[in-house]
Amino acid sequence: MLFLSLGSAIQMQAQQAMAAAKVDAKTITIGDQIKLWLEVKLGSANDKVVWPVIADSLNGLEVVEKGKIDTIVGKDTFLLRQRLLVTGFDSGQYYIPSVNFQIVSGGQISRLTTDSIAINVSTIAVDTTKAFKPIKEIVEVPFSIWDYWQIFVAAILLIAFGIFIWIYFIKNKKTNIPEKAAKVAPEKAHEKALRLLQELRQKHLWEDGRIKEYYSELTDITRTYLEERFDIAALEQTTDELLALLKKQNDARSELRKVRPELKMILRTADLAKFAKANPLPDEHTACMAAAIIVVERTQVKAGEVPS
Repeated sequence: MLFLSLGSAIQMQAQQAMAAAKVDAKTITIGDQIKLWLEVKLGSANDKVVWPVIADSLNGLEVVEKGKIDTIVGKDTFLLRQRLLVTGFDSGQYYIPSVNFQIVSGGQISRLTTDSIAINVSTIAVDTTKAFKPIKEIVEVPFSIWDYWQIFVAAILLIAFGIFIWIYFIKNKKTNIPEKAAKVAPEKAHEKALRLLQELRQKHLWEDGRIKEYYSELTDITRTYLEERFDIAALEQTTDELLALLKKQNDARSELRKVRPELKMILRTADLAKFAKANPLPDEHTACMAAAIIVVERTQVKAGEVPS
């Protein structure tokens, strides 16, 4: 009973898988080509086909072109097809040999073989009752300029277009006079400081919890302004050294004593935030920014004053 079941399964597989070789003509003239199709029809997409390697010569016939293997999916079948172009250069009868395919289905291997195909290659019919005709001499064709009128017209148009372009650019050519670069007045110390303070305010550092970064930038802007405006080493001094220096300023620098309370508040609050890890209140952040603006605006260069 087991052998009968196995035999039925193999027979069903053989019925499902089919191989065939087809040609579009069985008689050709020397040098003509015929189309040879190799086809394998499978019953399942899970089946595998070992496609044979087709030689360049098939028993006296020559394979001049090998197409790719195409897959055509039907309702219940899967068709694999390859097209080949075959020709013959000697008259006679030839046979396209049978082609073997191996089918792997459900772990079993089966073989499918196509039928061989007879091909007749014939020569061109020659009427031997007629005499051979002599070879004709070379006939010279008389030269005519009208045979080349299109070339001449194209050349004339091209030359005319080139002349037009040349005249157009010569006529409309303008001398490129380089524009003088607009001189930009250097930014004054107070202008630079006020701009940087406004940019710092727009960063919203202390609102984002970056308190130390906020006060570092605020004091750097303020100290840099003092250096550029009054020529003092504000960036290199501690808070105590700088505040002590402001008490001793005379002449133009005496204006710094008027804004010493604002500078003291900025520097002391910044030291607490940067070094003592204190957390000033929001009002103190805005107050320090306002104090820095006051320092710059009250001590900026006045009209007619020569900055130190």
